[in-house]
Amino acid sequence: MLERVEKPARYIGGEVGSITKQEPALTVALTYPDVYEIGTANQAIQILYNLINDRTDAWAQRVFCPWPDMSELMRSEGLPLFLLESWQPVREVDLWGITLQYELTYTNILEMLDLAGVPLLSEHRGEDDPLIFGGGPCASNPHPLSRFFDLFIIGDGEVVVPRLLETLAEGGGRRQTLERLYRLEGVYVPAFPTGLVRRAVVEDLGAAAMPVRPVIPSMGAIHDRATLEISRGCTRGCRFCMAGTWYRPVRERSVADVCRAAAEVVTGTGYEEVSLSSLSATDHSGIRRMLRDLVQAQPGTTVSLPSLRVDPDSIRLLELIASRKGSITIAPEAGSQRLRDVINKQVSSSEIEEAITEAFRIGCTTVKLYFMIGLPTETMDDLQGIIDIAVAARRIGRQEARSRGRVKINVSVSSFVPKAHTPFQWGGMNGRAQLGEKQDFLRKNMPRKQIKLSLHDIEPSLVEGAIARGDERTGLAIEAAWRAGARFDAWSERFDFNAWEKGFRAIESTAEREATRSFELDAELPWDDIDSRVSKQFLRDELARAERAEATPDCRTDECTLCGVCDEDIEMRIAEE
Repeated sequence: MLERVEKPARYIGGEVGSITKQEPALTVALTYPDVYEIGTANQAIQILYNLINDRTDAWAQRVFCPWPDMSELMRSEGLPLFLLESWQPVREVDLWGITLQYELTYTNILEMLDLAGVPLLSEHRGEDDPLIFGGGPCASNPHPLSRFFDLFIIGDGEVVVPRLLETLAEGGGRRQTLERLYRLEGVYVPAFPTGLVRRAVVEDLGAAAMPVRPVIPSMGAIHDRATLEISRGCTRGCRFCMAGTWYRPVRERSVADVCRAAAEVVTGTGYEEVSLSSLSATDHSGIRRMLRDLVQAQPGTTVSLPSLRVDPDSIRLLELIASRKGSITIAPEAGSQRLRDVINKQVSSSEIEEAITEAFRIGCTTVKLYFMIGLPTETMDDLQGIIDIAVAARRIGRQEARSRGRVKINVSVSSFVPKAHTPFQWGGMNGRAQLGEKQDFLRKNMPRKQIKLSLHDIEPSLVEGAIARGDERTGLAIEAAWRAGARFDAWSERFDFNAWEKGFRAIESTAEREATRSFELDAELPWDDIDSRVSKQFLRDELARAERAEATPDCRTDECTLCGVCDEDIEMRIAEE
């Protein structure tokens, strides 16, 4: 069969760093619901793979979604979905954990359950079927998937997974096990709704292990490098950002721990690049010393910062590391100061221009600018601001990079999608006509010379928006879309909006209607039974500040904003002042 598929390396396993065991008490499958080269780089999979395999009583294996050519062959040959480490059928494991990172991977989950021979609906599963659990940021609203999952991990997996394994080790039938699990903090069991389920939080990130011996992919992966998480959480308070709410409070790892882990991962893998992962890596209190120490200790290794703050000091940090400086991405998010104040993106026009200037000064020839359209209160003047920033970037590039030849400005524009547990959770997104009008404005008015404009497709954003704030009904639409052929919806060449329209017709609705609907401020929201630890009143207050275009200060450098997260042992943990 492998001779008949496009990329057989996706399915063979046996990679350096993969772990095999002999007859452990518990077996766990870990999945990112996309192809191998995307899933194998997922940080949550790497963390849980190492955490589980450090135990003597459990064996974590991996499985990813087969590409359609392989799925077709598996069905025609009667081959069930199998694990990469042992080639055993996935349906034989005790636990199957699936990372919920992005709504447009949801139909792949149904595809994998079907290929594995596991009933799609949790209520149809028997004693011989694995318990299916989901976790990750999209578990913040588990209801669109609740009919397909037995349980969800709400919050940090490092806290919940060990308790999950200990509960399973106690034995008992399926229902008895679920009854014990739903009593755990950070576990939501759809069959036993219990009111509020509180997000589990790693109190001290420094005490949590980093995966320093990751599985080395057998083919080119999307992030083919070592990744070290240097901090978790963000205090910036951008009102559109669900991760900024979900991963509070900030917890940093020490410079010494990061440098020690970097030495171990480079020695153990042979990677020549180490990426420092965080929602805002340059906010780490010891980032400057960390970069200097890493460069000194690993002179032949490239250190990269995937997330840079929009200010010249952050850009300047790239001079400390052996990072490729051909291009750099800067995210102003909105075109005007007024709209940046609405979304609490605390960066001024002068800081944006200074950051662009610094990028060209240190040797970049391409600056990528990232914006969103469809943000609350947006006007055409805000869209003109996007064009003005792009033109200013081109002017700065011509001045600063004159001796290096032609500069490029790439402007990427996506559609804003409101998410649960954010101040904008009550309002719907712009519809197709509004977004289309705004995209047309940018197409007609953006200068073409040395500026490349990329506009994200509207239909996938509408589907994402319909699912992100959905409820149990949304699960019926997801299943109907999958049955209509929806697969790999995150891939633009595979996305089939017709299949999704059929899906939403199953609940007598449309993707656009679901995505654009609004909720009253005092309404009960579908995800109100999930406690993010950020109070709903704080989110209401933030919405009011947004309507006044009023910024909320960063609690790292200013007074506490009283969001409700810090409580007893859960608090901001800064490694260095």
